[in-house]
Amino acid sequence: MSFGGHFSAEIVPKLLELQGSASHGALGRFTATPFPDATLRQDGSIQPLPITAFLIGTVWHTTPSLDLYAYAGLEKTKATFSNVGTVPFGYGNPLYNNLGCNIENSPAATCNANTSQVRQYTVGFYDTIFKGDYGAIKAGVQYSYNQRFAFEGVGGAPKTDDHIVMTQVRYYPF
Repeated sequence: MSFGGHFSAEIVPKLLELQGSASHGALGRFTATPFPDATLRQDGSIQPLPITAFLIGTVWHTTPSLDLYAYAGLEKTKATFSNVGTVPFGYGNPLYNNLGCNIENSPAATCNANTSQVRQYTVGFYDTIFKGDYGAIKAGVQYSYNQRFAFEGVGGAPKTDDHIVMTQVRYYPF
């Protein structure tokens, strides 16, 4: 079972918008983070992973042709595991091997690091650089800071972060 909601409001009409959303439940592949839908219990039965997702953002229409925007988002899950003696089962199990996670080119078996949460912060602009009888050309630049945190395991709780800059040019006919 899952539930969620979204809101979008013009704080200052035609100038400033505020948007947000939240959801919780068996969201799995329906989030931007590649969480699995479920994990296995020690008896072989399926256990859905509970995932929580939040997003908040604003768009400022600075001029009729220029929009500035900023968004922040978080997606996270709870560890859902069990053990039979020293044999780990499930997702986020603290018995999983994370010893090789911070070593480049280490064997895959030395880094099981299940994702516990992902955060993203984004800012950018979108500008109409031409508008005429045959359509419009718009261009944009976006910066994104992304963080991934893993569950604690043998060898620690690895994390990573990425800085991404993207550009685009679009043509809108007529």
